[in-house]
Amino acid sequence: MSDNAKRIVQVNVKMSEEDYALLHSAATTLWPEAILSNSGILLGLARIAAKNVLKKSTKATNRSVAK
Repeated sequence: MSDNAKRIVQVNVKMSEEDYALLHSAATTLWPEAILSNSGILLGLARIAAKNVLKKSTKATNRSVAK
């Protein structure tokens, strides 16, 4: 995430302890030295997932156009 990112939309999230533990584990694996806040974990992983989804979607769209 950018160093000058500002929160412009507030999102409230409720999740099970198991889901949070899974996300926290993934975040500490990706960023072992980082000090992670709850929002930082969620935003960081959500951003990575969103980029991956959009990449896959673009590739699928490009393949269907090429046919």
